[in-house]
Amino acid sequence: MIIDNGVFSLISNDKLNNLVNALIECQSFKFGNYTLSSGKTSSYYLDLRLIQSYPKYHKIILESYIDLIKNLGMDSFDYVCGIATAGLIYSVPIANSLNKPHVYIRKSKKGYGRERNLEGNLKNNSKVLLIDDVFTSGSSLIDGFNIIHDSGSKVSNSLVLIDRLETSHSIFDSINMKLLSVTNIVDIANILHSKSIIDDNQKNLVLANIID
Repeated sequence: MIIDNGVFSLISNDKLNNLVNALIECQSFKFGNYTLSSGKTSSYYLDLRLIQSYPKYHKIILESYIDLIKNLGMDSFDYVCGIATAGLIYSVPIANSLNKPHVYIRKSKKGYGRERNLEGNLKNNSKVLLIDDVFTSGSSLIDGFNIIHDSGSKVSNSLVLIDRLETSHSIFDSINMKLLSVTNIVDIANILHSKSIIDDNQKNLVLANIID
């Protein structure tokens, strides 16, 4: 369904509950004072790197990505591209499961060897599905889009597990890229609150920075 402002979430209630339970079991949802990779400060942090250490819950998360990808259509992309580092935890097994070739975007260009910031053998004029874990500011997705474009291919869609709903998807309008999310922080906070994992104050802190 469309939540608002063009934000897509195509996950059933049962699967959303399973996803949130995976986050709980892996202790991936943390409160405190955090500086995010975007430079923003936040009262909470989504540590999705922990999930790789729990095969049962990693599989649940992967399946939620794959369900959304199948809704997009397998013919809509030729390659899966992960954004280092957290995106690779999901993009590599997703590509293997879907029998699609994989490439990835480095956090910074190598200063040795071929000095590439795109790793793998990406053929020209290919359609690429860009995968990351969380959408906050969108800077890593835009960087990934530009790197793929400069390589001679194009991004068909970009996909994240969780949208923090702090940045409008309109930032992608100028590059004509659509961002899809498996779920978003509002749905997650509501379930955590219903399970008494977070209290009223913590829920309000989570929701304080979402855009209207």
